[in-house]
Amino acid sequence: MKKIVICGGHLTPALALIEQFENDKNCQILFFGRKYATEGSESLSAEYRVITQKGIRFFSVETGRLQRKFTKFTIPSLLKIPLGFLESFIFLLIERPTLIISFGGYLSVPVVFSGWLLGIATIAHEQSIIPGLATKINSIFAKKLFLSWPQTLSYFPKEKCQVIGNLIRKSIFKTSAKSIKISQFLNKSKKLILITGGNQGSHFLNKLVFTSLDIFDNYHIFHQVGTANFKGDWDFAARLKQKNYLAIDYIQPEDIGAVLNKASVVISRSGANTVWELAALAKPAILVPLPIAALGEQKANAKILEKAGSSIVIGQKDTDSKVIKTAVGQIITDYAKYKNDAQKFQKTLPLDAALKMALFIRKFCV
Repeated sequence: MKKIVICGGHLTPALALIEQFENDKNCQILFFGRKYATEGSESLSAEYRVITQKGIRFFSVETGRLQRKFTKFTIPSLLKIPLGFLESFIFLLIERPTLIISFGGYLSVPVVFSGWLLGIATIAHEQSIIPGLATKINSIFAKKLFLSWPQTLSYFPKEKCQVIGNLIRKSIFKTSAKSIKISQFLNKSKKLILITGGNQGSHFLNKLVFTSLDIFDNYHIFHQVGTANFKGDWDFAARLKQKNYLAIDYIQPEDIGAVLNKASVVISRSGANTVWELAALAKPAILVPLPIAALGEQKANAKILEKAGSSIVIGQKDTDSKVIKTAVGQIITDYAKYKNDAQKFQKTLPLDAALKMALFIRKFCV
């Protein structure tokens, strides 16, 4: 049996690929990731929770990164960078996988570089229209680059690249939830709004929800707070008791489809995987791009759906309760238009990226 290492900070496409190998007896998946949600956090990351629940061997790589702003964790994070390379090298030396698959993020860099030193082939997938620094570095050592958007081709050597779209989980197309608590809430929900800042969560969006619940009296609110529990966001959300509000720290893969399909409107950041899934399900959305995202990546992602006519994009500095209320009202009032535009764009998306990537990977498993 051949060993395949999956690494990187983007869990959603990794799960889509893992689904392709669940019954494959020729390949064994190993996962290199972060155990904790953020630097200095005691909360387990979404990737650690989900991957270990699947019974996949998880290797915790403790490495640092170049942070976008100076905090008390900046210096300790920089000092951990050599540790990440050492851990990655030792893990790979012991396990001797046939292939490394990178989904970007700072954690992937020491894994890919160490693999190159050991003569282990790497393939990478970039989800964003503007590639992150990690994928740019990894592309030097990677054998093959799979891209989500044709616009990204200009950043890399074309002979290495193939545009296949983003990998999408089968679970997002499911309409029933495994969780009884979630299922009961969805069954009673009318005009459901999903609010999410991604797996780790967004303190800005969380705080906006906490101070604006009164403007959502006519809606049911499903709030994914995130695993980071930054400034006690999850602790605060768990104490809120309103019939039209349900908070979850992380929506499990077996429940995400039911929540997304039930939602009339989604309010979220505009990470690449969020944007792709909203497009794949033709969901009208209000997007608040993370302003400090590398090279304006989230703004570029959001512009894709804004141009398609399915979303309203609002800058973080312009976002408050009044603006959100107006945007929600605008979409609900003209819902047929937003939904129709979303469905038109949905038809342009390739939805078989996970299968295409799996077929390429299986060449290494024979």
